[in-house]
Parts: sequence; structure tokens; C-alpha cells
Amino acid sequence: MTSRLDNDARIRVVQCYTGGVGSHIVRSLAAHPRLELAGVLVHSEDKDGRDVGELVGIGPIGITTTRRIADVIALAPDAAIWSGLGYEPEKLAQLLAAGINVYTGLGGYFLEDQPDHDLIADACARGESSFAAGGNIPGLISDVLPLFVSGFSGSVRHITAHQRNDVAHYPSAVQLTMGLGLGRPLEGDADSARMDAELDGTWEWLIGMSARMVAEGLGFRFTGLRTRLKEKAAAPTTEKLPGSGLVIEKGTTAGVRWTWDAYSGDRVFLTVINEQSGLLGLGEGWRQDDCAAAWTVTVDGEPPIVATMTWPAGTPAAAANARLNAARAINFIPALVAAPPGPRSVLDLPMITGTREND
Repeated sequence: MTSRLDNDARIRVVQCYTGGVGSHIVRSLAAHPRLELAGVLVHSEDKDGRDVGELVGIGPIGITTTRRIADVIALAPDAAIWSGLGYEPEKLAQLLAAGINVYTGLGGYFLEDQPDHDLIADACARGESSFAAGGNIPGLISDVLPLFVSGFSGSVRHITAHQRNDVAHYPSAVQLTMGLGLGRPLEGDADSARMDAELDGTWEWLIGMSARMVAEGLGFRFTGLRTRLKEKAAAPTTEKLPGSGLVIEKGTTAGVRWTWDAYSGDRVFLTVINEQSGLLGLGEGWRQDDCAAAWTVTVDGEPPIVATMTWPAGTPAAAANARLNAARAINFIPALVAAPPGPRSVLDLPMITGTREND
């Protein structure tokens, strides 16, 4: 069985797609001390059949991209990292059923009671493979950091997890508009309202999986997630974001903030606040400058704890965030390959750590 390796064996990894996060994964895998880049799947025709090293700006490395998922399956890698624009469980199931362990950056964070659970679990059983997901949000702020910090407290009553993300340097305009709604009208016609409703529903689904994971870890009975508040902030001037080239017109959405509450019966046990802004200084209560902490977790327990995680001064936060997601994906792979077959979460796996610098 190829998915369980000796400690000294190099792990062969296929990277699926080369957007902002995927491209950095390719660059990192090309120099990784234990993982080996085996192949790359791409979306667009203009990326197909190219040396992926040239595509991501590091020069030729002898690996040619493909648009066919059958081609990457034929490589028989140990693992695949899925960095697509959306969650596609049917395609993920193809990889898993072929014996390829899969990590995804979107969807599948905690599959208990999810409609895709049986599809993924059955594919894992057929391929004797493992599946896991993670990232920044959902992931770091909505489940991993709250669970980690809670381990230093007892009698936990409530956790607040707050992200303040400056996305000015994020590399993907598509993800900023489609995944956050930046640059779109504050209020609009029926089409805009429909797009907002779909976006809000997607976020509820994603954060709901994180909330289920936190409930499982803390011993709460999860009974639902609700969006308590959604706020938008308008751009005071027309600005072009340096990371993606996205133009945010004056008066359109420059910042968005969701507040979700997770319930156990009538009790709120987790509140997640997700602020994403393309411009700083959007008004009172919004991120004003680079000094604001990126992530804060507050545990109401015994003892109470406030934990802050942020970037060093002067770090282009959104670009670093993309690299954070890339690093998390790569660091997950050894534990995922070693895990028992089936859908997995951070509750099932050992602590995921970083990798030493390649000498």
C-alpha cells in the first residue's frame, strides 16, 4: 500500500492548481527536504503542458502541467494538495479512491453530519487513503487556535475568535470578489442580492464545520450556527489593490465583517468574527493600521485567557496569509500520509509542526 511510508521515504505530492496559494506550494515543494513534487494539475488551457517551474517563476524543474485529473492519478503519488477555487468532493473522491491521500484548503474541514461524508468516507475506504482540510479561516482562527488555547484553561464557557485580515496584498482578485464580495456594490439589484446570499450561505457552511469541530473537542453538543451580523464598509476613494490588481471603486465594498454564533441548545459556546478589508481606516471599529492584531482568541474559562497571534511590523499581511495557507498544507502531508484511512481533522492527528530550513 503506497499511502503508508517508512520514516525515511520521500513523500511524492501532486499539487492541484496554481493560484496564489498553489503557486507558493509548488515553489516550496521544489526545495522541500522530505516531500517531492510529482505532478501539477492546472485549470486553464494557457497553463497546460508547461514546465511548472517556469509557470511559478523559479525556472524549469522538469515537471509538466496537465489539465487531466487522470494524468495525476496515473503518477500514483502518495498525496495531493487541492487548491482549487471551489470544493469539488466528486473529484476529491476520485483521488482518494485511487489510493491518494488528499488535503484540501476549502471544504471538508469536519465531515460529521455533512452531505459529502459518505462519498468521501467510501472513497477513503476503497483507496485506503486519508482526507483532511485546513487553512486560515476556516482553520487557524475558527478551530485550531481556539482548541489549542482551550487546552490551557478549564470549565470553558465561551470562546471568541476574532480575525482582522488586511487583504490588500492578497494575490487573487477572483477570491477577493467571489469569496469576500470586495469591489461589489454595498447594496444592489436582485443579482447582487442573490450573490450575497450565496456567499453568506457558503461562509455559514464553512464556519459551521469549524464550530462542530470545536464542539467535539470541548464536549459541547452542537445544535446550530447562526449569522448574528454582517457589516460592510464603503471605499472612500477608488483604489487598486497592490497584490491582485483588483480595482475597488469609490462607494463599493472595501471591507466586510461577519459575526457567527455557534449554539449548544440555547447557549452560545463559540463566536467567530471575520473581518476582511482591502483598505485600512474604513471607519470606527474597522482595522485602522498595520498595528492591529491579525488573530485574537478569548477564552472565558478557568483561568480566562486572551491569546494574540499576528505578523511582525511591516509584513504584507495578505501575501503572508497566502504563504501561511501554503505552509499549513505542506506541513499537514506527513501526518496525513501516516494517518489511518478515512476523513480526518486536527482532533484525529498529532500536532502539525513546521519543517526545518532545507540546508
